[in-house]
Amino acid sequence: MQLAKKIRIYPTEEQVNVLWELSDKCRVVYNFALADRKDAYDKEKRSVKYTEQQNKLPDFKKRNPEYNVVYSKTLQGILKKLDSSYHSFFTHIKNGDKKARPPNFKGRNYLMTIPYNQSGFKIEDGIITFSHKVSNVPLSFEIGNLAEDLNVKQVEIVNDNPYKARGKFFLCIAYDVDIEDTYFDNGNYQAIDLGITKIVTAINTEGKFFEVKTPRPDNYWNPKIDAAKSRKDHCIGVKKRFCKKQEIFENSQSSYKNE
Repeated sequence: MQLAKKIRIYPTEEQVNVLWELSDKCRVVYNFALADRKDAYDKEKRSVKYTEQQNKLPDFKKRNPEYNVVYSKTLQGILKKLDSSYHSFFTHIKNGDKKARPPNFKGRNYLMTIPYNQSGFKIEDGIITFSHKVSNVPLSFEIGNLAEDLNVKQVEIVNDNPYKARGKFFLCIAYDVDIEDTYFDNGNYQAIDLGITKIVTAINTEGKFFEVKTPRPDNYWNPKIDAAKSRKDHCIGVKKRFCKKQEIFENSQSSYKNE
């Protein structure tokens, strides 16, 4: 099972500048990949898969060497995030969510989440260090023993208000946890049946039986509803008799005048 831990960090101004440089490179790759997907659908009515875009990365970096400052798996992580966003969008559409919107392009003032998947980082003596080639400024942050003895699989550098990086900086650490199988078969079993008039009916191997009847709060109002209907019917009957008598009276008056 995989769990996550969120750790607050306090980058210096120089480190923030490095993060912005990395973010800008990640943002451009994200936008290029998004445009590639949109064009493929608009022109060819086909979907672009993650592996197809990942395979284009080496050639892209060869033609644009300035992107080598970003750790290679970080750019792969950006493509995975875009792919996950599309999967989430289509799932919402399939479930009938009319407010679902596809992934959109990221602006220059948006600080991207920077992922490091399985490698590109090192944790030693309570300090985590991330790989980059932007400058000589190290991306090292003190985290104490918060990640000690964890089987870390991925670390992301995030800002909780990414527009102009107005929020706080955090590390989101994903790590694996081994769960021991604590199930023990004691030979006792219980069968449970869910119903409507009886919400639960159950019996176990010892022959013990129990059931839970479905609450019927509407039964409280049935006598009151019947009484109201009775009064309504009575009023309708009185009205009909009154109308009939009025009609007889008006007919008799009309006959009297004619005479």
